[in-house]
Amino acid sequence: MTAIAGVIVSFLVMLLSDLLKVTGPRRWGNAVFLIAIALLIASLSFAVSSGHWLTVAFPLRVFFFLLAALAACLEAITLLLALPAGETYLGAGENALVDRGMYALCRHPGALWLPALLISLALALGSQGLLLAGVLASALNTLYVFYQDLWVFPKTIPGYAEYKKTTPFLIPTRASLKKALGTTRHRQD
Repeated sequence: MTAIAGVIVSFLVMLLSDLLKVTGPRRWGNAVFLIAIALLIASLSFAVSSGHWLTVAFPLRVFFFLLAALAACLEAITLLLALPAGETYLGAGENALVDRGMYALCRHPGALWLPALLISLALALGSQGLLLAGVLASALNTLYVFYQDLWVFPKTIPGYAEYKKTTPFLIPTRASLKKALGTTRHRQD
């Protein structure tokens, strides 16, 4: 299986995982989601050595490695620290709504950091294969979060409809940035 096919299959498996979370035992949906993530990581890793190599000047490589490291940290904070990771990815009950920190910035902050991570890492390594697979994975991830936002999360996260009214979908606003940083002042009545 090529890296591109693996990326596509991984997102199809993610769709299946959400279908299971909504219609069947959530535990099965979580297990299938973890398989999808493992397949995505394996496909992107394989993509590094597929395709041609890009010529990237050393100072730019350093810059892109630093950018990739920052994006990786932001992605890890978003998906592993800002959420209750054990319950989110392994639990059998409902997901708790998280509306502070990264999730006050926008409803899908991980979708902001993924393209930065994959594209900057591809440029740092000079890997055309990872660049193509990363762009595809980023585009599919954007479609996937639209699907989750419209259909999955309203059914699986209590309070999500209200959260949608107060927090931008993907592009942060000045108000959401202030809220995420904890600098929003509340009016006293």
